[in-house]
Amino acid sequence: MEKKVALVVGGLRGIGKAVSCKLAQSGFITYATSRANVQEISEDILIPLQLDLTCEKDIHKVFEMLDEKHGKLDVLVNNAGISSPGPFENADSNEWDSLFQTNVFGIFSCTQKAFPLLKEQGGRIINISSITTKKPLPQNAIYTASKHALNGLGETLAEEWYPHKVLTTNILLGATYTDLWKGVDAFSPEDMLDVKEVGRIVSFIASTPLSVRIDELILTPPKGVL
Repeated sequence: MEKKVALVVGGLRGIGKAVSCKLAQSGFITYATSRANVQEISEDILIPLQLDLTCEKDIHKVFEMLDEKHGKLDVLVNNAGISSPGPFENADSNEWDSLFQTNVFGIFSCTQKAFPLLKEQGGRIINISSITTKKPLPQNAIYTASKHALNGLGETLAEEWYPHKVLTTNILLGATYTDLWKGVDAFSPEDMLDVKEVGRIVSFIASTPLSVRIDELILTPPKGVL
């Protein structure tokens, strides 16, 4: 049986790496991207790719390679994103331009370029979004706005692309423990989602037959939004 191919955008750190590793363990040929220099990264089960979402040339190069090497794509995971917490009145246009270039415009470009490969045999797009789009948190206005844009894209493409057997899922994540939380007072791993559980859920969706739509999932720790 021909192996399925997955691309995890932002797949070499934190949540993205847990997702990439679980997909690879589940039998997917898994490409994981980072804007850092991946030549210094050694992974046994992942194929690292350098991809700066603010660089259209990088994006084109990645999908051109996938087309030449595989001629298809089975799963696209849009995980990459940056945050810029703080009072909105103190934000400047450079700050929100940078955030939207990564969280929105770069992801939009990846999704558009993935479509010809996804529709070859049908496939899934899995967007890693945020619970803040349901339960807003103060001082996260720009980040939350960017995730609303991602949700809107996913919801619309779920209707626009299902005739091509290209299905879209928005995953709205609650507080998830990564290295970024180490040493931060009042935040304990026990009170947050484990990245491995997120990886398990993404792998489950990726492996689900295309006869089933999973438009949205909300994942939170037992305590809910922290």
